[in-house]
Order: sequence, then structure tokens, then C-alpha cells
Amino acid sequence: MFFLNCTNGQLYVGTKNLTDGEMIPCVPNALISSVPDSRSSQQQDAMLLWLEEHGRRLENGIIKLREEGKFRSISLFPEELPLCSTAVTNGVKVRASAVFVPEMSDLQHESDKYWFAYSIRMSLLPEGCIINGMFFSSCQLYWRHWIIRANDVVEADVDGEAVIGKFPLLRPGEREFVYESCTPLPSSLGSVEGAFTFVPGRLEDPKGSPFEVEVARFPLPLPDYIF
Repeated sequence: MFFLNCTNGQLYVGTKNLTDGEMIPCVPNALISSVPDSRSSQQQDAMLLWLEEHGRRLENGIIKLREEGKFRSISLFPEELPLCSTAVTNGVKVRASAVFVPEMSDLQHESDKYWFAYSIRMSLLPEGCIINGMFFSSCQLYWRHWIIRANDVVEADVDGEAVIGKFPLLRPGEREFVYESCTPLPSSLGSVEGAFTFVPGRLEDPKGSPFEVEVARFPLPLPDYIF
């Protein structure tokens, strides 16, 4: 939930403790002028800056429209460097990025202070899966491994089967498989990196040995602008 303070011109968003009045500014304070700037006839309030920045990110492809069936929405997960990482391993392409989630964050909590949602997008390149010169027309995810850091200190080292209970099967030319999850951090700056284990072919009919696919490190930062 967003709130515009008409006195100081700042736009705020509520946290998990909104009932206690806990809010976070959505725009850098240094950019806001609650009275007209002496060099400009326009008032620089946070709402205008927030809308302009949102439009700029859409125009530049930093964030994009997402279509799911008949529905279209704006995905806030960044699509460009440095906030989005990309890695290709044996023909499997993985893109990853994160967004801050203020409504889940609890600034009074010691360890779960800042919450971030992250989006993982994986696909198989048109040439398919290539391992040691051998071509495979599909591969399927079996295992995941995550290393989550806060200020370069490892907070979690996670291993487990599947992703959100699914074992995506990738084929050339098909749309990205997208899944989203979230993680808390005790600090406002962190990162995630890791790997997926795939098998060429299918889990029920593997055509070769399992192989690891890199998930390049992507940042979990408290942003200047919160949307």
C-alpha cells in the first residue's frame, strides 16, 4: 500500500508493520523538492518522479510486459544487467533477477528484516542440449543448489529436488519455464547464485549422465525506487 505525504512530497510504501506506522520511502529523498525548484517551474514531488522512472524502465526494456494466456501484466523483475544475470551451460540458458518486497519486510526483525522475491527463467537454445559434442533434443531438471548471501556472508546453502515441486522438461524453441520464490535477509544487500542439475533426455528415460547448469550470481539490493 502506497502513501503520498503532501507535506514533504515523499511517496511511501507500507511494510509488514504498517499498522505500527512502519513505512519505507519509494524515491530517493535527494531528488524531491516539496516546493518548486528555483531553476524550474515544475514541482519535483515523489509521485511524478516515481511514475517517470517506471515509464523509463518500461521504455528501455529494464522491465517488460508479461503475457499469460489472455492476461497481460508488467513484470517488475529486471531483464537487463547488472540486476539480471544470464548464464548458458550446455545449451541451457538461465536468467535470474530479484525485486524487493516491502509488504513482507519487517524492519524490527533481526534476521528476516528484508524480503526479496526472485524470478528464474530457463530455456533450451534452438540448437538443443549439447554435451561433449553430442546433441540431445531435450533435458529435464532434477536438482537445485542455492547459495544465498547477505553482505557477502553465506546465510543459506540449500539443496533439494525440483523447483516449486516441478521438474521442468526443456525443449528447443519452447517458451521459458519461469518460476518465482522468495527469501529473507538480515541486511539490505545480498545475492543468490547456484546451479541446477539436469539429465539429457527425460528423468524417466535419461540419455546420458547428469550435468550441472550454472545460475550466475544476481543481486538482492534494496533499490532507490520501490515499485
